[in-house]
Amino acid sequence: MRTPAATFKDVGYGDVSELIQLLEEVSKLLEVYSRYILDSGSWLLTT
Repeated sequence: MRTPAATFKDVGYGDVSELIQLLEEVSKLLEVYSRYILDSGSWLLTT
């Protein structure tokens, strides 16, 4: 499977490795945040 990073590099958009690292960090934060919401019985889920 080809990753978007490889695809961007193939078409000449340059080095996107720093952007991929930032995206991975944001993804981790969103996973933790969503897990917290689901586990907390948040009012957002009950309204």
